[in-house]
Amino acid sequence: MDQENEKFVRLLEEDNTWSAFEADWRAQCEKLEEDFDSYAEATFSVIRDLIETEKKKAGVFALQMNGVYVAMVQVNKAGLPKYDSPVLRVRFMTLSPDFDLTDKSMSEYGDVLVSLLAQVLSLAYLDPELSCMHVKFHLRSQTDQQFFAMLGRGLQDRDVFESIKTRGAWLYITRK
Repeated sequence: MDQENEKFVRLLEEDNTWSAFEADWRAQCEKLEEDFDSYAEATFSVIRDLIETEKKKAGVFALQMNGVYVAMVQVNKAGLPKYDSPVLRVRFMTLSPDFDLTDKSMSEYGDVLVSLLAQVLSLAYLDPELSCMHVKFHLRSQTDQQFFAMLGRGLQDRDVFESIKTRGAWLYITRK
């Protein structure tokens, strides 16, 4: 994984980042003979408002690796029951058509998941509007849950986080 060739881009209509993202995923769909307009249609309908208007405590972000958009997530900061401070929630993780519809190795898939997590943690630590002590990351599948459970066990020993655990379809992280 080459971090120099990674970007975590906030998608907005006004600055054409959404247009670039859409063109990339539309080209991926065409190459795979898929219809972009029906690809991830339910997710796109939910996030459309966040793409059209910039909100300080919510946004849609895309992970770009080596010039190609490989994943997208919706992020928002909110007060939630059972928490003593706001939580950075990550939902609607959607992989690119190339990752979703072709056979990628576990290593390539793992690279995307680790990069997404690293970028989300960067928001939680460094972003002036989105920084939070708590992160809740919604996972797509049981495989993701198992992957993050193993990753969490390794990170727990690093003495950087108060806790990292998976429960159901969520990864819960609390910073120190």
